[in-house]
Amino acid sequence: MKLYKNSVTAAILLASLVSCSNNNEYKTNLKKDVKEQFLTKDKNLSKAAVADKWWLEFNDSTLNQLIDIALKNNRDIQIANQSIITSRQLNNLDITTLLPSGTVGISRQRFASPGFGPRGISYDLFQSTLDASWELDFFGKNLDRYKAGKLRFLKEAQLYKANSLRVVSEISQNYFALKATQKQIENLQKIAAIRQQLTEIAQGKEKAGATSKINIHQAEIDQNSSQSSLIDAKTNEKVLTYKLAVLIGVMPEQVIELLKDKNSKNIFSYYSGVVPVGLKSDILKRRPDIVAAEYEIDAALYDKSAQFKEFLPSFNLTAKIGGGATNLGDMMKNGANVKDIRGAVSVPLLSIGQLMAEYKISKSAAKTAVLNYEKTVLSALEDTESQLTRYINSLQVENNSQNSLQANNKILRIQQNKRRFGVISHEQLLNNEIVQLTSENLLAQKKSETLSNLVSLHKALGGGFEGYEMKFEDDRVLWINKQN
Repeated sequence: MKLYKNSVTAAILLASLVSCSNNNEYKTNLKKDVKEQFLTKDKNLSKAAVADKWWLEFNDSTLNQLIDIALKNNRDIQIANQSIITSRQLNNLDITTLLPSGTVGISRQRFASPGFGPRGISYDLFQSTLDASWELDFFGKNLDRYKAGKLRFLKEAQLYKANSLRVVSEISQNYFALKATQKQIENLQKIAAIRQQLTEIAQGKEKAGATSKINIHQAEIDQNSSQSSLIDAKTNEKVLTYKLAVLIGVMPEQVIELLKDKNSKNIFSYYSGVVPVGLKSDILKRRPDIVAAEYEIDAALYDKSAQFKEFLPSFNLTAKIGGGATNLGDMMKNGANVKDIRGAVSVPLLSIGQLMAEYKISKSAAKTAVLNYEKTVLSALEDTESQLTRYINSLQVENNSQNSLQANNKILRIQQNKRRFGVISHEQLLNNEIVQLTSENLLAQKKSETLSNLVSLHKALGGGFEGYEMKFEDDRVLWINKQN
């Protein structure tokens, strides 16, 4: 008895320590170190709030349609949806630990004895019972576990958002790469036709004795090279189409139909203008992976608190109430004839070693959650600063390619005028046309890279879904436009 009293006293002291303890060792001061301004400064960047539904700024109905379909059909998003559903139901299970549990039973027993009278004696006994138990959560152990589960549900919702943002970004990048490839195919077909003309011109010159067979062979080499480039581009077009099909969650044939829109824009028609990037410190509140990591810290701390409280006494109430009669209708007629209500206090004296190991595990998990949060923040900041630099530099490279194309266009116009006056040959003009088309293909590639970097920047900033809210419908998460 004395040992029991000492154990309870020790448990109460532990409880007081829990109430007085803080989690300073799990705090992170990383937020204070995050500056408001980005390192990268440029006239193309604005401090305005990050754009919501940034993909709409490209003003491409086909792209918008692809994204709308993907938000419903993409398999990664659907898997993330199931993770939310699972987390939600696990949290519902946590609620049950805070409430009484019980079972109701009805039974019938048949008693017979052949020893009395010519036919013996027999009768039925009907019984009904209610068995209930309730752990009184005096120290809040089960409540802590419920709160941890709630936070993990919110974490899964943020991971769902991060998945959606990634999918939208990949669709946009592959779509712009496809647009660039289609423009290159168009130009490569023209180049292949010009190379064919140059081969025919070289063959005519060779017959007339104006050139050697070396020039014919060189023309054939150039023609074959242009045909190979065209084949590569067409292959890339199909590969990008199939990638879009996987991202959208439909068969390739359906994507091909969607891409047939006659009003579809040319790769050179996209322009984003000044990009709003907001404040660097806002990334901590906006990026879903950072918010999810922060939820995990709080959840892990609640787990640690709950595990610590396993050292404390547990208080349980059990009750068994029932009645019986030989007639089914009379079971509870005279009230319950079985009543057993008990209270019990349990102290984990013999499992201290196991509980200590489990507590240390939960303590380590909490520290790991903090380290993961800090790693996520640092990675996010590095990602954002890198994407800012890539985007700004790609704008400069694109501008250089644009200037080169304009210079080639001027050269081509000059050569066309010279050809009119017979100053240069048709062969020379065709070669200038190839240079101009090649320069246009290079610009298409650089434009695609700029757009891809812009999409990556939007993704790194964590914007895009502020105008949506998640709704549950038939155990499925749906993106719904917020009501104004």
